[in-house]
Amino acid sequence: MQKFLLILLCPCFLIGQNYSRKIDSLFDAKNYTQAIQKLEVYLSKTPQDLVLLELIGDAHGFQSNWDNAARYYKQLLDLVPDNATYHYKYGGILGKQAKEGSKFKAVGLISKVKVLFSKAAELDPTHIEVRWAMVELYTQLPGFLGGSYNKAMVYANELEQLSKPYGFFAKAYIYESSDQEELANTYYKKGLESLEELAYFQSDLPNRTQLKSPHNALHFLVATACRVHNTRLSAGQRCVQDYIDEFSSKDNEPLEAAYVLQAQLFKLQGRTSDALDSIEKALLIKPDFKPALKEKQLILLLKP
Repeated sequence: MQKFLLILLCPCFLIGQNYSRKIDSLFDAKNYTQAIQKLEVYLSKTPQDLVLLELIGDAHGFQSNWDNAARYYKQLLDLVPDNATYHYKYGGILGKQAKEGSKFKAVGLISKVKVLFSKAAELDPTHIEVRWAMVELYTQLPGFLGGSYNKAMVYANELEQLSKPYGFFAKAYIYESSDQEELANTYYKKGLESLEELAYFQSDLPNRTQLKSPHNALHFLVATACRVHNTRLSAGQRCVQDYIDEFSSKDNEPLEAAYVLQAQLFKLQGRTSDALDSIEKALLIKPDFKPALKEKQLILLLKP
């Protein structure tokens, strides 16, 4: 009887393995259009498959198709209302809709985002991603929409209890956003020291087995810390390159800003030509990007 059941289950198992390999390879190649096409075919056969629904929501999110992504994440939440990750992902997409929509529409959406994020945090007290997202949310929101550095700091403190590096870099982000440069630099240093304790840096390169970033944002902040304190420059370079390689529409720091940061790290290493190449990449994306134009002038002054 057991053998008979195994025979029946094997085809489904093999199909699952097969689509997983195909979809993973398409995601790795950032070929989200083809991934969506294949996922739609699979979903037509198993429309309530949680893995498929999450993958297709992710794929739409990476393409900035916020409405479609929200629809699939909402389906997930309807099917499993006590899942912290589904609350977090649905809230994140609604946040993107709020950011790109009208101010009138944003007010209602932001209220939903806060409820969804809070529920995710309540459901999973160890959920680093949602706490990081709440730090970003309350730091970026204008006051009339409920933005508050104090509220952001509450979640940064929670992050610190879960992971010192995340907590320290979250605080550096909050202090830098609130123009408290000295405190920001203090926490950038604390963040780097906490990574040292975890043996994150080996041969001046990040050891990813020691710490996985919940957000690409951490790569950007580690690279910024290396620039601010003029230390671990090769590691900073690796981190900013990771940010660039993994960049998607879900990231908050624009790609042109990452190239400026990369240029600054090259400049500190005396690699003037590489620094200029990075600046040109930033200006190719946004020709009037003031930080890039300013940095270009500084780099040109260093040329012999």
